[in-house]
Formats: sequence, structure tokens, C-alpha cells
Amino acid sequence: MTAEPVQLQLAENALEDIIGTFTRHTMAAAGYKWNHLRHRIIDGPAGDGIAAERAACWLRMISIVEIFGEALLRELDGDTARPVPGSWSQVTNFLKQRHYIDLHDIPGWDRLEACFLVRNAIAHGLGHFTAKQVEKGVPRKIRGAGVAVRDGMVVITAASLASCADVCRRFITDLDAYPQVGRRHG
Repeated sequence: MTAEPVQLQLAENALEDIIGTFTRHTMAAAGYKWNHLRHRIIDGPAGDGIAAERAACWLRMISIVEIFGEALLRELDGDTARPVPGSWSQVTNFLKQRHYIDLHDIPGWDRLEACFLVRNAIAHGLGHFTAKQVEKGVPRKIRGAGVAVRDGMVVITAASLASCADVCRRFITDLDAYPQVGRRHG
């Protein structure tokens, strides 16, 4: 059972996944020899094992948030046949249109959105920003959320990874407490 009081079992499961993912990463990272140069695949902040582990942990935690959002939408839709979302933006739109849940109103939305931008840089450029991301000012937005940018790529530190875990946990807890969710399942 998680420390955050939640209404839905799917929120409980998502929180356990976030906490478990971050805890496993932290335990594995403790085993790295920090003063020993590990085999570097590439030069730069993404070239060592711990950087790859942090990126993988970040990806997984954001994926858990996405899965929770989709599962919540399915639960709120019930037995009603509805189009299924193909992207996170569709999940946010469908929650707003179908259930009057505006994710942008949830505290910390801007920080979560920045976490998604970091995930996209990892997923689409192995941490390097795509030309489109640079054009849209993504590096500036990510810096504003406390994630370092160096040599055109994200640098996930232990502190920024812990912050991402906290943002994800708070978002799931706050969405679970949203009035429309409570009315449906209270």
C-alpha cells in the first residue's frame, strides 16, 4: 500500500509502479562505482551506464503515467463504446470532452509536461534534441523544470530523476482525487 491515499485500485497500482521503478533504479545506482570511468558508448552526458539507467527509469515512470491516464479513461467510459486514444494528447482531450476532467488544471501540470518533453528527447533522439524540439523551445522549457541541458541534450541527474518521480506520484494522486473521479467511484 502506498503512502498517498487514493480512491482507485488502478491509481494504487500506478503509484506502486512509480515507487518501485524509482527504488529499483536507486538501488542499482548505489552499486555503481562513481569514481570509476565506465565503458562509454558515446562521448557526452549520455555515454555512461548510469546515464542510460536514469534515462530508462525516466521513460518508464512517464509511461506509467500515460498508462494510468488511459486506464482511467477506460474506467470512466465504462461499457460505452468510444474511440480509443492513440496518443497522450488524445487522452487529455477525451478526459476533458467526455468527463470534464481538464488535466491542465491539476497542480504540477507544467512540471509533468516538462517531464514528457524530457522523455520525448530520450525516446526520439537518445537524449539529443531534434531540430523540431529546438525550434519549439523545448530546451528552455526543460531547463525551467530543473533538468540540465548540455551540448544539445538532456542531462538527467539523480536530483532531476527524483523530482520526476515526485511529479509523477503527485499527478496520479491529484488526478485520482479529481471530483469527477470521486463522483463516479465514491
